[in-house]
Amino acid sequence: MADHLEGLNESQRAAVAASAPQLVLAGAGSGKTETLARRAIDLIVTRNEQPNRLLCITFTNRAASEMRARMAARLGGQAPGWVGTFHACMARLLTEDAGAVPDLPRGFAILDAARSRATLGQVAGVRDPKLLMGLHEAMSLLRNYGVEPGAKPPKGPAFARFEPSVLADASAILPTYAAELQRLRALDFDDLLILPARAMAADPALAERWSGRWSEILVDEYQDTNSAQHRLLRLLAGGHGRVFAVGDDSQSIYGWRGAEVTHLRRFAQDFPAAGPAIKLETNYRSTRTILLAANAVAAQDPDALKKTLRPADRDGEAGAAILVTESATSEDEGRAVVGWVRAYRKRNADLPLRAFAVLVRAGFVAEPILEALREAGLPVMLVSEREIEPPREVLAAIAWLRLAMSVHPAGRDGEVWDAAADDAFRRTCAMPKRAIGGAAFARLRQHATDIGEPLAASVHSAPLEPAETQEFEAVLAIARRVGKRIGLRGTKPSEALKIVADEGGLADALSAGGATRRAWATMLTRADRAGTVADFAEQAGLGLIDAEPEGPDSVQVMTLHRAKGLEFDHVFMAGLEEGVFPSRRAAEEGSLPEERRLFYVGLTRARMTLRLSWVRRRRQWASKPSRFISDIPDDLMDGAPARHEEVARAPRVRRAPVPVDKPAKTPSQAETARLVAAFYAKRRMPAGAKK
Repeated sequence: MADHLEGLNESQRAAVAASAPQLVLAGAGSGKTETLARRAIDLIVTRNEQPNRLLCITFTNRAASEMRARMAARLGGQAPGWVGTFHACMARLLTEDAGAVPDLPRGFAILDAARSRATLGQVAGVRDPKLLMGLHEAMSLLRNYGVEPGAKPPKGPAFARFEPSVLADASAILPTYAAELQRLRALDFDDLLILPARAMAADPALAERWSGRWSEILVDEYQDTNSAQHRLLRLLAGGHGRVFAVGDDSQSIYGWRGAEVTHLRRFAQDFPAAGPAIKLETNYRSTRTILLAANAVAAQDPDALKKTLRPADRDGEAGAAILVTESATSEDEGRAVVGWVRAYRKRNADLPLRAFAVLVRAGFVAEPILEALREAGLPVMLVSEREIEPPREVLAAIAWLRLAMSVHPAGRDGEVWDAAADDAFRRTCAMPKRAIGGAAFARLRQHATDIGEPLAASVHSAPLEPAETQEFEAVLAIARRVGKRIGLRGTKPSEALKIVADEGGLADALSAGGATRRAWATMLTRADRAGTVADFAEQAGLGLIDAEPEGPDSVQVMTLHRAKGLEFDHVFMAGLEEGVFPSRRAAEEGSLPEERRLFYVGLTRARMTLRLSWVRRRRQWASKPSRFISDIPDDLMDGAPARHEEVARAPRVRRAPVPVDKPAKTPSQAETARLVAAFYAKRRMPAGAKK
């Protein structure tokens, strides 16, 4: 195997070799994912750690898949078995050791966010989607903070965004919601964090046993941990304290949903054995000009852990100045985006549209921009933050795959079924439709609980009618057949799904309807990005397949929160006005530091060029430029407006020209006659002569 430290800079090598506990303060674009992956490889190769003794926690499955791929590439195709999100790893732990948690139902189902909201709506009697979303988010926040029903929630931006009545309603419905989950024998995503932490806190022996499963815990994006994740992590590391955390407090932008930047800033207090933080400050993404601007913005936060981003090529050119423009209206801003794209494409016709990203703080800022791009005939995609649940036919195919992956040979002609696939078994019995009634399934589930076996393993001993046993056995026979077909080495997840569709009788349903067919095609594309078939089955079972921009080459439009973790050659940050970014609510709730960090994240998405835009009048109210623009030194900007404070006193400022072709005014009849006469006079032809 090649040197596993090859290509790392001095700071990255120091991080890889450090003793845990250790905090790595990794600036934007500094190679933190690569450093974390190389750390895991070094522990296996140099320090003889067993791969299954490392717990690598990420915050998205995209990051987990990328980490697995990097590790596998340097470990001969073998990556550590425990790489995933908090939710995915804890779901696996609870499944493998379900008996250790009191009252945890055997073969529990896991409700994704959509199904959890639907369940809450039923018990609370709420149908309005917006009201239900707010109630669900408030309830989740209360649970993650461990706030008991009826207790007063703590102060902070996460709770300040809710009306007191919403928090009170969420607190009041908690017991009813919990009882309904118990009746459904189901857990939601919050349970996956809360239950193991509660069990370990109540049982020191269990805490010691679970903590002893791993010799080191590696955590990415540590600044994004919420109260429940932080509590769980400290319990899991309680026996050894070996936590290797990578993060950047300047990119902590999820306080509104419970993330606490203080977890990163007080790392040395939580883990006293930790040495000084190691800083990754070499940026491999952006130009020197963009990095100087980002450093200036980050320096405005007096509580930030100090670091200075520097370009990898320190002798290279500074790059283009940051262009700052203003528009009279939001419609003019949309036309400015069109001119921006066309100007670069005119110089380089081969430049893909995906190289351009328009980033906004609020969705309404994007509307006129999308309209302008569409009217100009430029393909554009609004990258959504929320994913629509796939059609039930696609979910059924995933369930068949999970069930097929859950059976393993044992002894002579024997087999073992994983309890993790109990929910998948229930789904496969329902689609395609079979002669399996609810009463028969209830008897099977009760029997499986009584004998402590997975549903699939309990079929032959359950008190069922012969015809019922035959129907259940038909499902298992298909799963075995699918498992044998996809067991061939090198089968890709998309190929496995096609096998499932064929064997499970779903092929016609998946190819019939337009929406279903499109969703199926999208899932096939995403499946291969998940890693192996087993990786995809595990992620899909939790509804955690990350959405990525699909479709033809197009300009990407998204919120700044959605852009986190992405990068683009050319970035246009729109809607940079006071009251929009930072929002009025942020000023009222005291979350301006987080708004500034969000601005920093936007700046550091750009590789080559960056454009900042504000509008003098948006939605009928007069505006002034965002105070965050004033954080950037003037010598880094081209066309910098008057400063934030000056505009407040003198709202009339020079309007920058909008680089877009405008239709000419139709000339009058007299002017037309004059132009025709002039045309023929130039060619020395009589005005009435024929060509």
